[in-house]
Amino acid sequence: MVSRRSILRSVPLAAAALTATPVHSRSATSTDPVRVPPDPAALSAGAAAIRGFSADLYRELASTRPGGNVVCAPYSVNLALAMARAGAGSTTAAEMDAVLHAPQPRPGALDSGLNTVQQALAERYQNGDGVARPLLTTANALWTRLDLGLRPGFQNTLTGYYGAAPHPVDFRGAPEAARQEINTWVSDRTNAKIPELLPAGLPAPDTNLILTNTTYLKAAWLYPFRATATATEPFTRDDGSVVDVQMMRGPFDGMGYLVGDGWRAVDVPFAGHGLNMAIVMPTQGDLAAVEANLDVTWLGALLTGFQNALVELRLPKWTFRLPAELGAVLSSLGMPTAFSSQADFTGMSTDSALRIDDVLHETFIAVDEKGTEAAAASAIIIRPPSIPQGPQFFVNRPFLYVIHDRFTGVPLFLGRVHDPLVTRTA
Repeated sequence: MVSRRSILRSVPLAAAALTATPVHSRSATSTDPVRVPPDPAALSAGAAAIRGFSADLYRELASTRPGGNVVCAPYSVNLALAMARAGAGSTTAAEMDAVLHAPQPRPGALDSGLNTVQQALAERYQNGDGVARPLLTTANALWTRLDLGLRPGFQNTLTGYYGAAPHPVDFRGAPEAARQEINTWVSDRTNAKIPELLPAGLPAPDTNLILTNTTYLKAAWLYPFRATATATEPFTRDDGSVVDVQMMRGPFDGMGYLVGDGWRAVDVPFAGHGLNMAIVMPTQGDLAAVEANLDVTWLGALLTGFQNALVELRLPKWTFRLPAELGAVLSSLGMPTAFSSQADFTGMSTDSALRIDDVLHETFIAVDEKGTEAAAASAIIIRPPSIPQGPQFFVNRPFLYVIHDRFTGVPLFLGRVHDPLVTRTA
């Protein structure tokens, strides 16, 4: 049985009387976002919006899973929601803008800001090999019912700013084939780390369209851990229980170090001098107290406050996967109208007015002596209603981590490790 909160539905409202072009009669010539001259102001605004949304999404998601591991890719969710926002209006658009921390003027500054961020990251990382330089790729797509009419403005925004070319699929006649096609697209772009974003039963035959994003990262540490130095050590969870984990060890120079109010952090660099993983541990209390203060200001201060230090680092190996339904989380953040019968997505299509029932998101991360591999995918499904001289940093207690681009300050993956031995949460 498919959960109600595993789909994005629409409800029958009055269709707006504007001309729309059926998707199957139009074809995009490129799936790359439009390239414009670099705009530092747009880049800064886009990065700030992503930081704000990332802090809010992680804090809200973590609060729903106390005492457990968490991982998410707010960057992926942000791009998927921004594509949906391109077709929103009235209260729905205003609420989504607030949740997305959209810069002014709205909505154009959000699209141009995110486009500039995507270009900056692509130029730096999309041709990396995952060893000497990080490999970071993103992809966006729009999957449509065969005869669905899209508004030209909506379609042009998605192809121009997000590289999301429309893919007509037969939701009505062959929903399972459509599911397999979309899941294959996602799997191919995440190195098979997200093999089944859409579960059995989705999409339903009356699905109108699906918006998808994938984000994939493979990066080697600038200072790899020696596998021969890895040893079994105790890791104390917040409830006081102790588990034995595989602890990687190494004294590293040139690592960021920062002490805050009730916490301290290291910023572990990946090869290529661009992406880092910030790791935060509480110095008093538990990790929940740190997470409670995680907002855009705290996150920005963390990612810009590190100073180089010689650090003796011990870090556990871990692998974790988290599929999540984000409808309730996003509603709590301040966009409930998008999930109600009052939703206004008439900017997408003249076929029907639409509402969101839920947003699917799945994230995978694996950390070992060589580096990190992480992948995420997001889907919005639309239907009719229905070291010795320096500090020691032994990561032997629950911790928060942020994989981020140090040039833009954009967080890509955020997570919490409560137990390194746990590999998946249903």
